This record gives sequence, structure tokens and C-alpha cells, in this order.
Amino acid sequence: MFKTSRYILHSSFLLISFFSFSDTTYYKCVTEKGTIFSQLPCDDEATTYKVNTTGNQYSAPKVDYTKQLNELERERLLSGLQAELRSNNHKLTILDRNKERAEYKQQERLNHILAIDDKKRITKDITKKLKIINKEYKKDVLVITKQIKILEKKIAQYK
Repeated sequence: MFKTSRYILHSSFLLISFFSFSDTTYYKCVTEKGTIFSQLPCDDEATTYKVNTTGNQYSAPKVDYTKQLNELERERLLSGLQAELRSNNHKLTILDRNKERAEYKQQERLNHILAIDDKKRITKDITKKLKIINKEYKKDVLVITKQIKILEKKIAQYK
């Protein structure tokens, strides 16, 4: 029991000396009780060993992730711009449908009136409202078309 604990004690000193980040000297002594490793010489016949270690021998390779991160950011921006472009194209489609629906309603009003005098009066009113509908439609389409052109230019820059 005493030999085992002594051996463990000496082995732990040896391990501690291995993990230090400088040159370490240890001694091996062969005695009647067995082999002993120590930081101090046991006798004149002790064999000297030197352990050389460096602190930076386990450094990982240096990798520059900037290009990869920039590429990921570019892809994220590009997908966002493409989603916004799709959204604006859908808005244009909705505007077209709303304009056609409004024009159809106005035409239906005209077709339901039977009197000639009322028909002329309502035709003027409908023509006036159709002009307003077309004016608002052109204004909305112009705004969204400008946004689409800007988005397409940005997307072209990222590609």
C-alpha cells in the first residue's frame, strides 16, 4: 500500500512536470523498492531526463472567415431584395384586378339604366369616374414600377 501511494505520488509529480510549458528535468532511480521518478535525484546513479514542451504546439490553423461571412450576407440581402421584388409584382397584379373590377362596375351601372336621358347623364358620370380610376391606377403603377426598377438594379449589383 505504501509503495503504491508513493508510486502514484511520484507519477503525479512526473505528469505535472510534463504539462508545464517550459523545460523540465526529472530523475529516474532504480532502487530495491522499485523504479522511482522524482524531480530531485535519489542517489548518484539517478538517470536524468529532460522534457521539452511548448505552449503553442497545439494551435489551430488560422482561417479568415470574412469572405464566407460576406458571401452569406450578400446572399441574405439578395434573397430579401428578390422577395421585395415579388411582393411589388403582386401589388401590380392586385392593382390591375382592382382597376378592372371598378371599370366593370361602372359599365354595369350604365347597362342597368333604361331611360335614354338618364343614360346620357350617367355616361358622363361614369366617364368622369373612369378617368379618376385610370389616373389613380397610373399613379400607383408608376410608384410600384419605380420600386421594381430600383430593386432590379440592386439585385443586378449583387449578382
